[in-house]
This record gives sequence, C-alpha cells and structure tokens, in this order.
Amino acid sequence: MMEEIIKKVLEELKALEMHNRPHKKMMVLSREAVPCEKIKDRFSDTYEVVFVQGFTREDAPDALLIQELTPDELKRLGEGKNTSLGPVMECLMEGKPVYLQEEGLYHVRHEGTCAKALYSLYEKSVKLLESYGVLLLKKETKQSGRSLAGKCSGRNLITESEVKKQMASGEKVLYVSKHTLITPLAKDLMKEQGICTVIKEGGEDHADR
Repeated sequence: MMEEIIKKVLEELKALEMHNRPHKKMMVLSREAVPCEKIKDRFSDTYEVVFVQGFTREDAPDALLIQELTPDELKRLGEGKNTSLGPVMECLMEGKPVYLQEEGLYHVRHEGTCAKALYSLYEKSVKLLESYGVLLLKKETKQSGRSLAGKCSGRNLITESEVKKQMASGEKVLYVSKHTLITPLAKDLMKEQGICTVIKEGGEDHADR
C-alpha cells in the first residue's frame, strides 16, 4: 500500500515537473538521421529529440548527440575542427552538452580486425574529445556498467544521494530498470551534471542505438 502511495506521489511530481520544464532541443547527428527509440527513451525527459544529418548555428540546439563518426570526422573533431555535422566546437565552447556514442565510431565497430596501432591512434582522438568536454556514451557489455537502482521491497528508487555517489565515481551513465523511480531532486542533479540513464532489462544492459 505504501509503495503505491509513493509511486503515485512521484508520478504527480513528474507530471508537474514536465509541465514546468523549459522546452529544450537535442539534435542527434548521423548520416541516415533515422529515429532511434532507445535514444528517445533515454533523453526525452529532458529534451525534444530530433534526428538530423547536420545543423547550423541558426538551429540553436541545447544539446548534441553524435551517433556515428567516420575516422576522418573523428580526427578533425579531435583537432578542434568542425565537420559537415555542423558547429560542434562552438556548442562545446558555449557549454552545451555534447554526447558521443562509442559504438558509433568506425574503429570501435571494427575493433576485431583493426590493427592495434591504428585503433590506438583513433582512441587518442576520442580522449582529446573527452578532454574538450564531450561525454562518451560507452559501448555496453554484460560486464560493463554499474547499476545504482538498488532494490527495496520489490521496487527501484534512485535518490539524490545515489546520484552523488555516481558523480564521485566520475561515470556519466546511470543504469536503471524500466520500472525505476527517480526522485525530482535526483533528476535535477542528473541534468546539472550531464548524467543520463540506460535502461536494463532482464538483468542485462540493453545496448542503446
């Protein structure tokens, strides 16, 4: 009974939060610009998610997610230069969140056949991007990731204190189940720190994208 009351209160708080939330736009950049439901599920609480092949300053997105990069695009961005995607560097300098999907990188997709020296070369570009402020959404495996959705009497609840633990670890992805409840204070802190969620089902991480 108490769990149902808590759930109802959190749902009402979420509805109020959604009503008062500023209208923000995230642009997901990829060559095909094909909508991905898992990306929408991950970020739709914070942004209107739009899938595009490129953007201009006039589009004025509040956040970017780079879904895929060729080796040439990765190297150019690592050198602090823009590509045909649009003014990514300007977004970083303006303090806007810029996410990069690790498994959308060509050398990561071909890790099994890519020469180690070549793989290392492109990983240096990835590290440079992270040093510029790009948030890397790591490729998920059964062993990777740490769930902070602790079970309590059959329900999952994430509080502000648990998000602070995530911040202390330096990780930017928080693994949850599709039934996890996140308190409004925890959500506010996650937005402020650029921490996003990945939904886990059946005890395994589901790869986004």
